[in-house]
Amino acid sequence: LHYDFRLELGGTLKSWAIPKGPSLDPAQKRMAVRVEDHPLDYAAFEGTIPPHQYGAGDVIVWDRGEWTPVGDPVAGLENGKLSFSLHGQKLKGGWALVRMRGRGAKSREGQEPWLLVKEQDPDARPGPDFDVTRAWPDSVLTGRPLPAPAAPVHSAAPAAKPAPRNARPPADKTALPAPAAPVKSSTSGPLPKSVRITHGERWVDPGTGVTKRQLVEYYAAVAPLMLPHLKNRPVALLRAPSGIGGTQFFQKHAGALSIPGLKLLDRRLDPGHAPLLEIPSATALRGAAQFNAVEFHTWNAASDALHKPDRMTFDLDPGEGVSWVEMQEGAQQVRMLLEELGLAAFLKTSGGKGLHVVVPLRRTHDVGVVKDFSHAVVDHLVSALPQRFAGKSGAENRIGRIFADYLRNGFGATTVAAWSARARPGLGVSVPLAWDELAAVSSGAHWTVQNVGSRLAMGNAPWSAYAASRKGLAAAMKKLHFQPAA
Repeated sequence: LHYDFRLELGGTLKSWAIPKGPSLDPAQKRMAVRVEDHPLDYAAFEGTIPPHQYGAGDVIVWDRGEWTPVGDPVAGLENGKLSFSLHGQKLKGGWALVRMRGRGAKSREGQEPWLLVKEQDPDARPGPDFDVTRAWPDSVLTGRPLPAPAAPVHSAAPAAKPAPRNARPPADKTALPAPAAPVKSSTSGPLPKSVRITHGERWVDPGTGVTKRQLVEYYAAVAPLMLPHLKNRPVALLRAPSGIGGTQFFQKHAGALSIPGLKLLDRRLDPGHAPLLEIPSATALRGAAQFNAVEFHTWNAASDALHKPDRMTFDLDPGEGVSWVEMQEGAQQVRMLLEELGLAAFLKTSGGKGLHVVVPLRRTHDVGVVKDFSHAVVDHLVSALPQRFAGKSGAENRIGRIFADYLRNGFGATTVAAWSARARPGLGVSVPLAWDELAAVSSGAHWTVQNVGSRLAMGNAPWSAYAASRKGLAAAMKKLHFQPAA
């Protein structure tokens, strides 16, 4: 495994081979051996170069973006010190390439040894705390992981185009792979010029290095997938102004918020409070993220009929000692029961520890009836499989068991929306799943803000039959011998 560092200059890619890859630690000067210039079309190449050809092995594009030279870059190359700023998806801030001095300083192959050095700036990170190549290993083009190192592997890091001289650098880019259709906006694309991000360099999750700017850009990219799950529903925002390690709070009402595009609902929907909130557009989604919203939770009912839910949700939360295999089996058992009752069941990861099973409904029953029926479903599960399921919240009630949380179905209760990040270490993402995919999923946080790019092409396809699967509860109530309260 090695990394090739390439900068576009004079119609070619000036190239260096970096055996250990780049480091964000200014104290870790990385060897960078100057190699021959490459044609520009190398910048986007991913695939396998056959044996016995130059560069044989698997190649991914590990990073890409733009660069801004400091001073004359041609003179810098000739004089042995090239200073520049990177505006990549992973590498940012000030850097320098410095030619090693000394008589006849050449590699064994006769190539010039240089050093790649990160400057001390807000984008620098201590090496013992953060290794950028380990934290963000995948391709920014396709989400492909680094192959197992049985054969040589090359990672372009990055193939960068020069930015205009004396121009303002483009918006920072998130470390997510660029998705294929149907998502047209790239997870690494710049934000509209009208979008202003304050404290964009602030870490939301110090453990992964994801910044506020990157999270805003993540939501800008997934907006086409996420907005159908937010449409016409009151939303609660989980905000974390100091990142996920600081104070977090839910906000269900407008208060003093002034987010562009945010819709304030009729006060009569929730008397005695400020207006409920709705996210109707990508502008509002980005704006909420700018206001430090990390999670987006929605009601089970649409804004025009808050007392008539159009879905029923079961939040499967593992107790202490529950394995992931048991979670997978438990979710399938919930599905089997619901289908025996004649109800469709759709699945998504929670982005945290568990799974969500969602039942699309016709709006035929009041919220109290839906909640009571969901409670009856859970009681049936607990009665039939007492070693697997718990019907009461509280850690002491579910040791070794799964809490099937039906309380999500009460009036005003919310569940995290599909494609929302979670304000937990790693920034997991709630992602729609097909049932036959469950066996391949490793946890409720299988996808994160950093690796979900490879999933975006699949998008909401696993839930394509959701709207057509809506049913009333009358037949299911009869099968379960459930009588609504008078």
